[in-house]
Amino acid sequence: MKRDGQVSGAVGAASADMRAAWIAAMGALPVAPLAALLAGTGVVPVLIAAAVLSGIAALAGRAVAAARPLLVAFALVGHCILFTAALTGHPWQVDAHMSFFAVLAIVATMGSVPALVLAVVVTAVHHLVLGLLVPAMIYPSADWAENLARTLLHAAVVLAEAAVLLLAMLVRARAQREVDEGRQRLSASVDEAQAARDAAERARESAVRTSDHIRDEGRRAATAVEQVAAAAEQAARHAADSRKLVSRVRDEAEQSQGTVKRTVEAMGAIRESSSGISAIVEMIDEIARRTDLLALNAAVESARAGEAGRGFAVVANEVRKLAQQSADATTRIRELVSSSGRRVEEGAKLVEEAGTALLRIAGAISDLDARMQEIAEGAAEQSSGLAQVNVAIGRLDAISEADNSAAQRAARHGQDWRRAAA
Repeated sequence: MKRDGQVSGAVGAASADMRAAWIAAMGALPVAPLAALLAGTGVVPVLIAAAVLSGIAALAGRAVAAARPLLVAFALVGHCILFTAALTGHPWQVDAHMSFFAVLAIVATMGSVPALVLAVVVTAVHHLVLGLLVPAMIYPSADWAENLARTLLHAAVVLAEAAVLLLAMLVRARAQREVDEGRQRLSASVDEAQAARDAAERARESAVRTSDHIRDEGRRAATAVEQVAAAAEQAARHAADSRKLVSRVRDEAEQSQGTVKRTVEAMGAIRESSSGISAIVEMIDEIARRTDLLALNAAVESARAGEAGRGFAVVANEVRKLAQQSADATTRIRELVSSSGRRVEEGAKLVEEAGTALLRIAGAISDLDARMQEIAEGAAEQSSGLAQVNVAIGRLDAISEADNSAAQRAARHGQDWRRAAA
């Protein structure tokens, strides 16, 4: 905005310079006719000539840019020539030559070297030609030598003024170029500053978005960490409870191992008792066999005794039956004892296998207890670490808040700078 105002100001200044010379050319329209009226010369021809010159100045507004100052300069010098001619025979005719010097200064305000050169050339040609051919239209004296000297004097003054004006125009042009270059540099600096400010604004907005995103993510992460920490604490409690349960199971397994050991010992005692029973059964069987043999011998002897041994034969027969029943009973007892022995053996093996399995279970439970201890310790460490992470996330949230505040302050400073630059 500031740069646009400076450019518009420069254009307005140049237009004002051109407009001042144009207004002077247009405003000079009544000067020569009034001079003719004052001197008593022909007013109408002078008025027509003045109108033509003002018309030439008016056409400058529609001409190309390079021709505009030339047309205005020609019209201004023409008005001076017409003004001097209108005062022919009047005492002020010599004073009218001062208008040429004034017009040269007005032409110089347009800043056009070609226009100044044109004005000087037209003035010089006018003085030389009319001074030699029609001196009355320039000087009141008819003396050729005097008019020539006067023309040379005027020419010297015109050239001196033109030189000074040309130097001033060159200095002004150089100053204008320097001003334009400075304006361009200033414009470039303003553009760079604007670009830097825009980049800073984008960076600030990006930083604010990033800070907000980090803060939001940090809060979500803090919530997640709190949940994980709670889960870790719960896992630690479960691990501790499981360890206690494993310890009880291990103690019960050790007790069961003692019970199995005693059961194995009892099975051994039963096996030994079964062996004793088998021995007793064998002895009973032997007694039954001998009793049967004795009963057989008694039956033989009673048969030899005849009628006298018949009663004894009956007794011997009953004894033999009892011995046979005893033998049958011992056989069944032997079978039962044998079956019981086998079952005791099988039970002893199963109990031994159960004892071995309990030993393995006890070892596995011990390993499980150690691992549960490690899990409990790891869960406790994890809970502590998550608490530290939660603290760090809280610090990160605070840092994000500080960065966001700094970015907002930077935005306010940028807006203040932009208002100051505008």
